[in-house]
Amino acid sequence: MAINLLFRLKTETEQDVTYQFGNPGRLNRELTIRKSDYTVTVADGRTDQLAILTAGKAMSRHKQDGTWMKSGSVQA
Repeated sequence: MAINLLFRLKTETEQDVTYQFGNPGRLNRELTIRKSDYTVTVADGRTDQLAILTAGKAMSRHKQDGTWMKSGSVQA
């Protein structure tokens, strides 16, 4: 199964960041990452591969250089 995932930063507050994610042209899902401990909450409650990839990519970048990605993609 091919994966073509896009995500973009929707909001950032002192406490958390929220990303919209989904397939190209249809970023219809959201997840929130708590900055203090990297807890992830998916708005629709489905912690599937797309949610895991989005959160993982965003958190990995933040751990590397201290910034939250504005947007990104995964193709596999």
